[in-house]
Amino acid sequence: MKQRLISAGVGIIILAVVLVLHQTVIFPVALALIVGIILFELIRAIGGLEFKLATGGVLAYGILNIILTGLFTLSLVQGMTISTIQSALLPICISFVFWDYMRHPKNFLVEQGAFMIASMILVQYSFQFLLLLNIGEHGLFYVILGLCGAWIADSGAYFAGVALGKHKLCPEISPKKTVEGFVGGLISNAILFALIFLIYAKCNGMDFTILQGLKSALLGLVCAGISVLGDLTASVIKRQKDIKDYGNIMPGHGGLMDRFDSVLFVLPAFYTCMQLFPIF
Repeated sequence: MKQRLISAGVGIIILAVVLVLHQTVIFPVALALIVGIILFELIRAIGGLEFKLATGGVLAYGILNIILTGLFTLSLVQGMTISTIQSALLPICISFVFWDYMRHPKNFLVEQGAFMIASMILVQYSFQFLLLLNIGEHGLFYVILGLCGAWIADSGAYFAGVALGKHKLCPEISPKKTVEGFVGGLISNAILFALIFLIYAKCNGMDFTILQGLKSALLGLVCAGISVLGDLTASVIKRQKDIKDYGNIMPGHGGLMDRFDSVLFVLPAFYTCMQLFPIF
């Protein structure tokens, strides 16, 4: 427990520093580092690190794409330039995977190559939404809530499961998850989102109507539901590969993928909801 608390404390301090610098180039660089580590952990989980060209292409695409998007959102580089570079980057980096596939026709499995390409696209795609959320008057608030949308739901589900859990949700994937915990996560996330938006509005001298409260609660429900999908998907991979954690970069917590598995799914949903049904 002591190790987990120390690890969590260090992680929170680092995250706080990065968020304070959210309007500087430090923010996309930090996100790029997280993306690179998550991709490395996923590739290692499927035994793909021996394919160095493919691994290099996947890491290069994930890291560079986040940095390029960050430079655009910070208005440091023109959008047309970024778009041109990103359009060329994808086929180049994918070609590294195929090239390694041809070099190792007997031991580089089709599933490994497909998984690496899918991970390369998904992970950086999800984290790009943090950069897009960072734009505008409420940018930092949305970034924090986009991250916490998954973590708050996980906490609510955990406590509800411990107190009330009797019926297993997906015993073959995650034996500790319960239906009661899932419902508790939905309800707690809806309530907390409404309260968080209310407090933020009042602290900034803005009106907060019943409709805004309902939209906030609905947003919390969506994030909680999607969060479970991300968590279970990551758990399936660990089950199939017979690994406990994706890494040990955070002692007591596992790897970064273990901490951000739900976030990868929540961020696109959070951003889409905020665009379709803006609260402020």
